[in-house]
Amino acid sequence: MRLALLTVLLTGPVAIAAPHKKKVPTPSPASAVPTARPTAADSPEDPAALAMSNGPHGEGEYGGVKPGVLPRADNGKKPKRMPSKGTLSWIGFEAKGGGAEVFLQSVAAFEVVQHVEGSTLVVDLGGLDKLGQNTWRDVDTRFFEQPLARITAKRVGAARGKNPHPTEVEVRITFKNPKDAQQGQLRAASEADGMYYQYLSFAGTGTTAVPKTADPEK
Repeated sequence: MRLALLTVLLTGPVAIAAPHKKKVPTPSPASAVPTARPTAADSPEDPAALAMSNGPHGEGEYGGVKPGVLPRADNGKKPKRMPSKGTLSWIGFEAKGGGAEVFLQSVAAFEVVQHVEGSTLVVDLGGLDKLGQNTWRDVDTRFFEQPLARITAKRVGAARGKNPHPTEVEVRITFKNPKDAQQGQLRAASEADGMYYQYLSFAGTGTTAVPKTADPEK
C-alpha cells in the first residue's frame, strides 16, 4: 500500500493553484505625456487685444501701461525702481471712436511744444532728456481705425527753432493721411500711480481705415 502511494506521488501530476495576480500597467515616462503648446490660434488677432498685451511694445503692439494704474507687485521680488527725473518712461496709445489718444509718461512735470512738419506732428518735450526702457521702439498704430500711423521718440541735440532746450526728447507722430496732420488737444495730469502724464487727443477725421499695403510710408 505504501509502495503504491509512493508511486502515485512520484509519477502523477500535481496541480497547485497559484494565487491570481492582477496586471499593473507600467507607468509611462514623463516625456511621453503630451504637453500643450501655444499655437497661432492662442494669439490675439484683434488689434485692440494686442494693444493691451503685456511686455515690451514693438511694431504692431502696445505694451499695455494704463494711466493711473499702479503696477502689480511680484511676490518675492523687489519693487521696480522708479525712472530718474528727466526720463520719458512710457509712450501710450489708445484708439477711441475713430480718433486716438497718445499719452507721454514721466515722474515729474515736463513741457510740450507742438508743430506740424508735412504729415508728421513733432512734439518737443522740454525738461526730458532721456529715453526710458522700450520708449525708443516705434509704436505702429496703422492697424487701428484711427488717423495715426506711427509714433517714434528720440533724443535731439542743440537748440533749434521752437526747441529752446540744448538736449531733450522729441516725439514724432505720423498721420496716415497728410491732410489730417494737426496738433493734438493737450491735457496734463498727475495720476494716482504717482506719475505725470501729458495727453494728446486727435479727432477721427479723414483716413482711419486699416491699410491694405505693408507700409503706407513707402
